[in-house]
Amino acid sequence: MCEILDLRSLAARELPALCEFGMKSKVPAGFGYLGPEGAVMPEMGAQLWINCRMTHMFSLFALAGIHPEQSRELAAHGIHALREYFVDREYGGWFSWIDTELDASGQPRPNLENGPRKEAYAHAFVIIAASSATVAEIPGARELLDEARRIQDAYWWDESAGRARESYARDWTELEDYRGANANMHTLESCLAAFDATADTEYLRRGASIATTIINESAREYDWRIPEHYTSNWRIDPDYNRDKPNDPFRPWGATPGHGFEWARLILQLQGAAEAAGLDLNLDWVHEAAAGLYRTALAAWGSDGADGIPYTTDFEGRPVSSQRMHWVICEAIGVSLVISKLAARFSSDSQLPQLAQQWADKFCVYAQDKFIQHPGQWSHELDVHNQPACVTWVGKADIYHAGQAMFLVNLPAQPGFAAALKQSKSA
Repeated sequence: MCEILDLRSLAARELPALCEFGMKSKVPAGFGYLGPEGAVMPEMGAQLWINCRMTHMFSLFALAGIHPEQSRELAAHGIHALREYFVDREYGGWFSWIDTELDASGQPRPNLENGPRKEAYAHAFVIIAASSATVAEIPGARELLDEARRIQDAYWWDESAGRARESYARDWTELEDYRGANANMHTLESCLAAFDATADTEYLRRGASIATTIINESAREYDWRIPEHYTSNWRIDPDYNRDKPNDPFRPWGATPGHGFEWARLILQLQGAAEAAGLDLNLDWVHEAAAGLYRTALAAWGSDGADGIPYTTDFEGRPVSSQRMHWVICEAIGVSLVISKLAARFSSDSQLPQLAQQWADKFCVYAQDKFIQHPGQWSHELDVHNQPACVTWVGKADIYHAGQAMFLVNLPAQPGFAAALKQSKSA
């Protein structure tokens, strides 16, 4: 095993390496899906969520001064792809999946077989990408953000439920009966990004509504394990996808990694609301973040091996023992956020120290098991911590690893792009 680095040294090495690895994903139509060795997998197409995540990350790299010229060019390439190639000119919104190459007319072919529907999950990332690129002053980003906001208002945001809808047919008919916590988690993330880019406090109100219902109500009811699946009228559906514990986006059961991710997001939401002088009734956040964090930590080694299983039942018993890189990245990220907010956890004074200890432990585990080479994180391991591809093939993107590494040196709030811009101007 190579020398194990501390978190600051790891971030200093990984951020440039992740940027360089991500550069390999550029295709004519935007950004493609990277395979195990970093070559684009054409059969996986150019997918909306990946294109947006890469655009977001290159905007952050540009703001951080990491390969700044190339990063700005790649962020602009991603914005151009969203405005020219992914956009559905007939019905509005963005295709979920297009070809990686352009045809004779200079356009890619939408792949409606692999990506037939408009998805809230992927559209949330359009807002995230456009927001970060707006902060980074990438040409066309503000116009894209304005359109993404319009689409969210028109189709995704359900004011009566205080949460986001899930998916539509391409022409915005046939709204799916299913509702999901995952799409709403990233909608909350998009609200934080949009607020940083626009200062529009409506996004904090929406984020608070999502978090209050899914976390302070549903997750609290389930002892801080998050119900992921709901019916169209927002009743918890405990049997949804029971036969699919390894589904990449809608696995059955509870997902400890989402416990970490939600904990970080609600802490950042509370910080944003306080900075904006808003009272959004978020006094429950520290209790919830502690509950989510400790419950997710309890999954470590619960199947007899180091690491965190992908899914558990609602008593904490492992259902899928695959290990995902994004889970460890989110575990590192929220551990850092909690340790930075130590003074806020007066009712759980031992938590920040525990979080710092776990951040260091996760750092060692990531280097020992997930990072094959600088910038190249295996996306999935099996129960024996060996590379696997039950859920994920290849190394789809750099978003989770990159954000975790940025959080080593950034404050808990504001969000990534705004914090990087502030640090650059300080």
